[in-house]
Amino acid sequence: MAEDATQPGRSLEPWLNESDALTAALRAGSRDFAEGLGGPTTAFALVRAERLGVAVVDRGGALLFANDAWRQAVAGADLDREAMAAVIANGGRRTVLIDHGPAMVGRSTAVFAAVGLARQWALPEEALSWMEDDRAAAVILVVGALSAAQVLADVCAAFGLTDLQTRVAIGLVRAGDVRGAAAEAGVSYQTARKVAFDAMRRVGAPRITGLIERLVRLSFGVWPQGEAGAAELTDVWGLSVRQASLALRIAEGASRAEAAAAAGMSEATAKKELEVVFQVMGVHSAAALARAVTEARALALITDATHDEAQLHNDLVEPLGLFQRPDGSQVAYSDYGPRSGRPVLILHSSSASRPAPSRLVAALQAQGFRPLSLDRPGFGLSDPHPDRARWRSDPFDAAVDDVKLLLAQLKLKRVDIIARGGAQVATAMAQTAPQIMGRVLLVNPDPASASHTRRRGPVGALQEAYMRHPDLIEGLVKLVASNLSSSQSRRIMLKAVESSPLDLAIFADPRNMADYRRGFRLFATGRISGYVAEQTAIHHWTCPPLSDVGHWRVLLSRHDFLHDPDRTYEVWRDILPQARFDWVEDGSRLMVMSHADLVARTLAEAADPP
Repeated sequence: MAEDATQPGRSLEPWLNESDALTAALRAGSRDFAEGLGGPTTAFALVRAERLGVAVVDRGGALLFANDAWRQAVAGADLDREAMAAVIANGGRRTVLIDHGPAMVGRSTAVFAAVGLARQWALPEEALSWMEDDRAAAVILVVGALSAAQVLADVCAAFGLTDLQTRVAIGLVRAGDVRGAAAEAGVSYQTARKVAFDAMRRVGAPRITGLIERLVRLSFGVWPQGEAGAAELTDVWGLSVRQASLALRIAEGASRAEAAAAAGMSEATAKKELEVVFQVMGVHSAAALARAVTEARALALITDATHDEAQLHNDLVEPLGLFQRPDGSQVAYSDYGPRSGRPVLILHSSSASRPAPSRLVAALQAQGFRPLSLDRPGFGLSDPHPDRARWRSDPFDAAVDDVKLLLAQLKLKRVDIIARGGAQVATAMAQTAPQIMGRVLLVNPDPASASHTRRRGPVGALQEAYMRHPDLIEGLVKLVASNLSSSQSRRIMLKAVESSPLDLAIFADPRNMADYRRGFRLFATGRISGYVAEQTAIHHWTCPPLSDVGHWRVLLSRHDFLHDPDRTYEVWRDILPQARFDWVEDGSRLMVMSHADLVARTLAEAADPP
């Protein structure tokens, strides 16, 4: 029999092994279940493993393998041989400092770890292969190679920086100040200063330190927000708790006055503490401090919270673009191209984020479309909506603001819409901004939770728990997200569709499985505010009948395991009385994957708005 998952301290494992145990635990619906969520959970860091510097050594400390990133980061610096010997002899891990000498900016951090421990981390494939060599005894890990120009260039491109802004930004990261950046970029100090401020505005960073922190952080991957990494600064660098707190805030772009206020000290005291920080970390500017602190945090997170296989892959598959709202907050989007195609915005569901299924993208492109997607407020890499009260009250209406900003960013007047679960956003657009909507296609639109008549398996159990106790949503999602390793996430997905043979067959295709996982991997970092807002709102969501929607198309599956198809039809027929509804007899919940060609063809054949 499965363990009682409602008891404090129990893991998620029983729920994944037996969906009945998950259903029973959630449907208990008691306040005891909230207590059963246990203590704080650790979110994942999602890592671009191929960008890490890794070396593998034998029992004598001689190199067996070192990748280019490691050689570039270490650059001939002396390593702590005593610490390495201790790890080889005793196991475990040691974090040490690397002093690069006066020719380099500051000092960086490295981790020595026994091979057995390092196998649990997300590392480059070649390094993992060498760790299986009988001679392998320890691994050396660094992230300093992130300062390399080729690694930072694509991050600058995601923010839409010009070539000159990219050169100056890379120079800032590598040199640690504007004068050094000017020399790196081959321009005058005044030019570099102006260009740096232009880049800051583009990125939405209030200061140069914030610009550097964002570039280095995104180069590394995605990690949880907050004080993660503070222990690295105290344990390894020897900073006090308040010195570490000051360093983290300065690195994130706060002014000295703001950092002092947040730490509860006077600005004069903060100045003295920061002088110690600069000396200890071997840096001469706040910009150099930002780089050193960010790299230290990255190293701490990869060794503490990567959860084995949770890692990012090449963005050539998933293009990333970033732009700023008027208040400076960030919105992430993907433009799959080609630019000559007719633009279509793919709206993601509330349990996913912007990555669109690759089969759907290809099918749309074959029909002459230019697929676009964006993370709605609080999803993926998009910040929550700046008007928090409005967003929490109606997250679907608030999401329309970002759609308008995306169109302005791409210089588009109108965009077609495919909603693969985000139908509520489409109806909000129809009510507040119909002029920006072209053709519209809804695929298996979700009804309001209160109208559900079918709730099967783990997903249905979660929805019922949300209905009965909306205040538990955030805790439940944090619990699930903290267990989203690669193997766990696969099991969750298979459990979710176990009652649907058609969907199980879809997941048997590795490409579909990978696409689906990409859609919600950022939840693993604890970025769940958008999901919580939308799941809370959809319980009582209603929409009056819409007019002027005769050109809208709706595709409904006969075999949707999550919702009763007939009930879904009734709900949406009332909302869209003029729209055309088509049943897909062999369709299932994941129809955008299994019937991608049909979806693209249906949109291509749809009428333009009158």
